[in-house]
Amino acid sequence: MTVGYLLSGVLTHLPVLAVLITGLVLVTSRQARLGPRSTMLARLGLAALILGELLGAVWVIVFPQLIHSLDYRPSTYGVVTFGVSLVLSVLTAAGVGLLIAAVVTRAPGGSAPFEPPPYAYPATPPSAGPPPGYPGAS
Repeated sequence: MTVGYLLSGVLTHLPVLAVLITGLVLVTSRQARLGPRSTMLARLGLAALILGELLGAVWVIVFPQLIHSLDYRPSTYGVVTFGVSLVLSVLTAAGVGLLIAAVVTRAPGGSAPFEPPPYAYPATPPSAGPPPGYPGAS
């Protein structure tokens, strides 16, 4: 195995790992704004995605050595590759699902930071009542 192969296998995972680790730092630093439940879900989701990326990088490095050192039939390689791919895809799906849950979850009794104000009638003289077409109009 060459150094170029190792670098290419690891370097392709570094940008995604950098974004995920940055996201983890940002979520941790904004815990008060996000709330405890959203923070926990986001941390778990980011951790699952980071784990998946690390395992993917390890698999890229280990797979050629596995081929070289073991005397498997091609069908066995297919089964092993399928198993690893299945684990990695489950980790990715779980991570994304937890991040989605973190976004849509809010603390009980809390309000969304950008909740629109309650509807108010346009300013009209008190004797005129609501404009035609509004609820309560005659």
